[in-house]
This record gives sequence, C-alpha cells and structure tokens, in this order.
Amino acid sequence: MENKFFRFLFQEGHRELPTGIYYYIFVIFALGISSFTMWLGGVGNMSPYHYSVIFVMFLLPLSFLTTRGSKKVRKNPSVFDVILSTVFFLSCMHILWNMDYFLQRVSGLDSLTTLDTLVGLVIICGVLELCRRTLGFGLTSILVLGLLYAYVGHYLPGTFGHRELSNQRILEELIFTTNGVFGAPVQVAATYAFLFVTFGYFFKKSGAGQFIIDLCAALVGRRTGGLAKVAVTTSAVFGSISGSPTSDVATTGSINIPNMKEKGYDPVYAAAVETSASSGGTILPPIMGSVAFLMAEFTGISYFDIVVASVLGALLYYLGVYFQVHFRSVKLGLVGLPKNEIPRLTKTMKTGFFYVFPVVILVWAMEKGFTPSLAATYGIIATFLISYVKRSTRINIRQIKEIFTDVVYHIIPLTVATAAAGIIIGIINLTGLAGKFTSLIFALTGEAIFFSLIVGAFICILLGMGMPTPSAYVLVAALVAPAFIQLGIDLLPAHLFLVFFCALSAITPPVGVASYTAAGIANANPLKVGIQATKLASVGFIIPFMFVYHPTLLMQGSVISIILTVVTAILGVYALAASMEGYMKDKLTRPVRIFLFLVALSMIYPNVLLNIVTATIFIIYMFKNNRKLPTFNKHKVGA
Repeated sequence: MENKFFRFLFQEGHRELPTGIYYYIFVIFALGISSFTMWLGGVGNMSPYHYSVIFVMFLLPLSFLTTRGSKKVRKNPSVFDVILSTVFFLSCMHILWNMDYFLQRVSGLDSLTTLDTLVGLVIICGVLELCRRTLGFGLTSILVLGLLYAYVGHYLPGTFGHRELSNQRILEELIFTTNGVFGAPVQVAATYAFLFVTFGYFFKKSGAGQFIIDLCAALVGRRTGGLAKVAVTTSAVFGSISGSPTSDVATTGSINIPNMKEKGYDPVYAAAVETSASSGGTILPPIMGSVAFLMAEFTGISYFDIVVASVLGALLYYLGVYFQVHFRSVKLGLVGLPKNEIPRLTKTMKTGFFYVFPVVILVWAMEKGFTPSLAATYGIIATFLISYVKRSTRINIRQIKEIFTDVVYHIIPLTVATAAAGIIIGIINLTGLAGKFTSLIFALTGEAIFFSLIVGAFICILLGMGMPTPSAYVLVAALVAPAFIQLGIDLLPAHLFLVFFCALSAITPPVGVASYTAAGIANANPLKVGIQATKLASVGFIIPFMFVYHPTLLMQGSVISIILTVVTAILGVYALAASMEGYMKDKLTRPVRIFLFLVALSMIYPNVLLNIVTATIFIIYMFKNNRKLPTFNKHKVGA
C-alpha cells in the first residue's frame, strides 16, 4: 500500500486535449490568454504581479483539464479534476479581485485574512499536484523537500538550520509577493516565452517550416552523409525556435530518424544525431528558447547581448556534431542524397526568400533595444503578413485559433515548471539557502575556480535529469551562480556556463529526456543513445569552461583576436571530432586520437600564442600524413 502511494505521488499523469464542452472551455481560455499576452507584449502596461496572476489563473486550471491524475488513458477530466480546476481558478480570482490591496499591502506588517491563507494553501497545493502530474519525480521531489525545509528546517542543527518561519510568513513570500509563484520565472513564461513560442507556431504555419527543410537539404543534402547533415541543420533551426529539446526531437525526429535508418545509419546513431542536434537549440541564437529570457531576467544583461555572446559557442557546438557526422559517414561509405531528392537552392530561395524577413525584423528589433516581448510581437505580425504572399499559406481565423490552442497546450508544462521553480526560489530567499550552498561548494572545492566549475556542471546535469531545462537553470542560477560570482567570475560567463550545462542535461545519461524521446522513435536503447549523443556533443562540455577563462569566445575583445579565436577554434573542433570518432581519412590509432584531443583543447582554448603554435602543428600533421582539411565534397548518388 505504501509503495503504491509513493509511486502515485511521483508519477506523471496522462496528458491529452479534452473533448466536448471541456474542449470549448479550453479554446475559450486559450484565445483569452493569447489575446492578453499579445496585448501585453505590444501596447499593454501592467505590474508584473498583476499580469502573472492573470497568466497563472488561465493556464494552470487548464492543466487540470488536460492532464489526468494518473497514467490511465481517459479522454475527459474527472469530476475531481474539474473541481480542482475551478477551486484553483477561484483562488487566483480572489487575488485578482483584490489586486489593489495586495499591491499596496506592506509585507510583514499587514496580516493575511483566513481567506487569504486558504487561497495561498490552495495555490501551493495546486502547483504541487500539477508538478506531479506534468513533470513527474524530479521537480516534484525537490518541491516537496523545499517546502519541508521551509517549515521544519529550524530544527536542523549547524549551518543548514534557519530561523523559525510562520505559516503566514511562508505564504506571504510564496504567494502574495513576486518572490514566489508569481515571480521572475512565471513572468518570463507570461511574456517572452509565450510570445516567442507563438512566433514559432506562426512561422511554421506560414509555410516556413517546409522552406527551412528544403533550404537545409539544398545546402548540405548532396554532401557526404547528406541525410544526417540535413537532420543536424533542420533540428538546430527548429530547436532554436522551440527551445525544447524533447519537443524538437518529437517533431523533427519523427521524420529524420526513420530516414537516417533507411539510408544505413544504426538506430542508436540516428537517434543520437537527432538528440544532440535538437538539444543544442537551447543555446543557438537568435531565439534560444526560454532559458535566455530567464537569464536576462536574473542577470539584468540585455537579451541581445546574451544572444551575441552565445553565437560562437553555439557555432562550435554544431560544427562539432556536423564534423563527427561527416567522419562517421565517410567511415560507413554513406554519400549524399540523390540529385532528384534535393530541391534546387535557387528555386528554394526564389519561392521562399520572404520567410527570412520575420527573423530579420526580430533581430533588428532586439538590436534596437526593444523589449523581447515587443520584438516577438513584431515578428508575429510580420509572419502573419508574409503568409499572404502565397495563397496556399495564408493564415486565416481558423488557423489562428489552432495556433493559439497549440501554443497554450504546449506551454502549460513550462508554466507549471516555472510556478514550481518560483516556489523553490522563494524558499531559497526565505531560508538563506543560497549562502549556505555557496559555503558547501567552497568547502568541497577549496575555493578553486576549476573545481567549483566542475561541481557546478555536475549540479546542472543532475538537476536537469529530472526537470525541464528552464527549471534546472532557475535553480542553479539561485544556488550555484552566487558561488561563481563570489569567486570573481564575471556575471555573463558565469550564467552562460550554467545555461550550456543545463541544456546538455537533456542529453546526458542516465536520464537524458531528449535521448529517451529519440530512442522511442528509433526503437533503440535510450542509455546507448544518451552515451552516443554525449559523444557527439563533446565540444559542448568543453566550451563553457573556455567562457570563464577567456572572454574572446563570448565575442568580447578586438576584431583580430576574435577572428583568430574563431579560425583556430574551428580547427580545434575538427580535430576533436576526428579524435572522438576515431576516423578521418582512415582509422586513427589510439596515440593519434590522444594527440588530436590535446591539440583540439589547445586550439579551442582562446590564447593567441598557444592557438598559433598548435594550429601550426596540426596543419603540419595534416599535410605530413596526406590528410585533407574539411571540404565535404558533394556526391551524386545516395546511400
């Protein structure tokens, strides 16, 4: 009995759109909150607490209607689900109805009424239950432990004990301020994340999705291992727009993985290529998913500056995957796609060049200093207008309804995750846990920067195994980043380091969520997929350390030093890919692989003298052994 209860407590529920009247309720709420966020992003002006309450009031009750309490497949919510949804909605409505009072009350002085206390408990319990249903064991267990720590942590002796906190003080911090449920994570979900996801759905609905696939096929389809390289490039683009490794794997992987298997790639390798390429979308400009917006909110660094700083690291990451795919294809003798299966570049650009304009407008708006919300709104409007260039892609009223419904359905888990993360951040602030965690890291590492980075990377990967990337980043930004800053690491590299490793947690065994999704499509062992994907993404585990030790990889410094860093780093990634794959023009011996690995590290590390010396050694080695630098020749026949 106890085991059944424990399994239920941390078990995800079945998720499905309801039918009948519940579907119409869902659509009405979806259109309402979508219209509200579009207004807010464009011309609206409202306090963060106010719009966060409205956003949660619409989204989380819908989560009760779309996610059943157990894995048992059931089309419509139960009576209990409807009651929970209604009670949660009314609790948020109580705050909204008394918004003026809650905005003016003095925290710590004005007491909560009995009804306020009840509302606070309902919201916390509702978030906890939705976290269980939507996200499963990882974040739910942390949320439970966090709440227990807040209520009984004063009994703990030593460093990790804290002063006694009353129920009113805890509820006040977590519900009736912007330090808890309605804090920065939910604010990001309600503005930047929602609007950029909406932009992505408008972009795909306008026909741009097919244009991207055709463009990638035209550019790399005829080259060695063309189909796998098409998978890498398309997954990268879609991953940047969606920002969700699992979602991107499910979307592009359902096409790419079967195609790669058909052309001769092992199921494990095909799934790993899709996993590594999709997971990198979180670090790929110009959108980078919701994590970049959270980073901007936490650090105060502009979103545009974060995007610029990420460009080179993301480029090197994808080159690493691309080069390894090339060497594997050469080893297996897998050449490019047949000419008749590849669209012509000139024809593709002629029929779809206008799809570039919404992205250009998006980047232009952010560069000009507009808020990301306004930039996304401009991008959505531009995409809508562009869709009318061709009759077949025009977005009509019915399709707008479909877009908003899909956006709300897919952003509900993120909203639940950000609400839960807000609770944990509130607990960290209440109990002073961040400072205690910093002391723990210093005790483990002796305040050595390198070992502190190792510990930080491990924590990112550990947390990311059990929760979405944004939630993992929120926690490490609160717990680990202060330790990095105290060690003297600058704000930008410290947080970008954490962003990269939180993104990589979607790949890393034993519980890389993207690996499990891809393995299901490929009918392969998920652990083997995770190991192979980690190998493909190997450069991604090196680059964040370089961010910390030298700013050139963050596009900071003179033009000459940045150009030199780019050139030598690309050569380094090429050498690393060969070392990882154990193949270049032919099979490499173990000593050669070790040599190339060391050369790669030396060229990726941004030091002018070291880069020049090792690049020279590498080029001499290539010519002496009659090896070619990357050309990726075209082939006229398929595998």
